[in-house]
Amino acid sequence: MGNKGSHGFAGDGPNYDVNPVSMFLYGQTDPKTGKPYSTSLRRPLCAPNFTTDTCTRLPDGLGNYYGNDASSYYNAFEAKVEKRFSGGLQLLTHYTFSHAYAYHDAYYAVSHPIAHGPNDFNRNHVFVLNTVYELPFGKGKPFMGDAGRGLDLLIGGWQVTNTTNWSSGLPWTPSTNECGGQQDVGVCRPNRGSGSFSTGPGSFNSAAHTVTFFTPLPKLGGPFTDPGNGNLGNIGYNSFKGPRGFYSDLSVMKAIPITERFRAQFRMDAFNIFNVPVYAFSGNNGANPCIDCQGGNNGKITGLETPGAMRQLQFAIRVDF
Repeated sequence: MGNKGSHGFAGDGPNYDVNPVSMFLYGQTDPKTGKPYSTSLRRPLCAPNFTTDTCTRLPDGLGNYYGNDASSYYNAFEAKVEKRFSGGLQLLTHYTFSHAYAYHDAYYAVSHPIAHGPNDFNRNHVFVLNTVYELPFGKGKPFMGDAGRGLDLLIGGWQVTNTTNWSSGLPWTPSTNECGGQQDVGVCRPNRGSGSFSTGPGSFNSAAHTVTFFTPLPKLGGPFTDPGNGNLGNIGYNSFKGPRGFYSDLSVMKAIPITERFRAQFRMDAFNIFNVPVYAFSGNNGANPCIDCQGGNNGKITGLETPGAMRQLQFAIRVDF
């Protein structure tokens, strides 16, 4: 399946800066003043305008522009297997392989390709399994079907449900330590080099409360190279993937007949039953993606995905009449 969106947002909100500072004339000297061109002269709706020392048209950013002029698209392959309820078992599983692309708001007004990349919230691979199983014990069931009332109250009426979701990681964009003095437009990316860059959650550091996702390079080289002063790196927006997601919730329920009119139900809900952490490292949760910064939390995971938590248990009793 697929769809294409038009006249949408650039980024996550309705507005963006239609007059940002661009890389045009960055680091070059204004022959009139002998000084580097000001940021005012390097805005798309101002430059070129060199009749005065400053831009006399639109020297400032216009960050409240509601353009609704960005596009997006989503393409996916989906497969589903379903077993309808019979013999006490119901099963539904589906797998989705998808790509979703959209535009970020940073630098969008200057260069659409630089702002284009995978959507912040889309996982390329998603596998979901949902099961409902009535245990075959107790009165009228295959096992101990002739149980008396006392035994049936103990072993009968149990049901187990589970929902498990396995997903690939969310996207993020690598940045570099060098670009602070090489650009001033907020697009800090290296060039793609040769070789691989290893990523993946390591062991938990109990002292720093962090998990290493990647080890920063001592200097640019190999998989990443320096684009140089006045250049924007060619690494695409959101071109790398963060840690996978694994979610599994379990519910255990027991129907308790009291009289013909009154029935009770006991249930226990376990969220994240296997106590698997879903690490937060992506473009929408504050990850530090600098691939060659030393010190600090660059390359480190410092929290769990939101919403998300470690294992939680919940118990309840309900009476129906």
